[in-house]
Amino acid sequence: MPSHSELRRDLPMFEIYSGANGARVELHPWFFVAGKQYLGLTRVLPPGTGRGPAHVHTGTVQHSFLLAGESARYRCGRRTGRLKVGEPLIIPSGTPHVDPYNDTGQPIVVRTLYSPGPVWLLSFGKTLGQSIRDGKVNSQQELHFLHLLMMLGTPGSVTFAATIPVAFQQRVLLPLAGRIARRRGYGQAAGLRAHIFR
Repeated sequence: MPSHSELRRDLPMFEIYSGANGARVELHPWFFVAGKQYLGLTRVLPPGTGRGPAHVHTGTVQHSFLLAGESARYRCGRRTGRLKVGEPLIIPSGTPHVDPYNDTGQPIVVRTLYSPGPVWLLSFGKTLGQSIRDGKVNSQQELHFLHLLMMLGTPGSVTFAATIPVAFQQRVLLPLAGRIARRRGYGQAAGLRAHIFR
């Protein structure tokens, strides 16, 4: 098991995107620590941003850290909490959660790493980054809901809504949302293969 300091260190960067009010996304390509593969992103969240809907990840463990700022609010299972600098938040595969978000009056920096990290998560991060850069996000600096559903329905997705059975999402909800989203001009960032990296 890697130490948490190893996962908070400077990481290689794939791409960096900046947007309104200081919002920023840094994508970290695959790297290994203590024999485990990781992929992730570091976000600068302006005050009052970063809150997305509750979701689950299948087959991957999420590690989140507050790198700078007062604190970040999160939910893991039924428990809500406040993430502080130096404290890890580990979310097991399949656990419903709300990622750490900024409910303070100052910017914060949150790093989220996934192990193993499939290509889909890099594609999601790139899509989010481009949307932030282009000002095509909601007031939380997150993908618009229809765009988010379209991304959850793309091949290789490991992320699903927390309160709806995954099989129903895969067979009915996400394909329908994807068709509507594409008609409205939403798309996945180009350039990444849509399959799980192993």
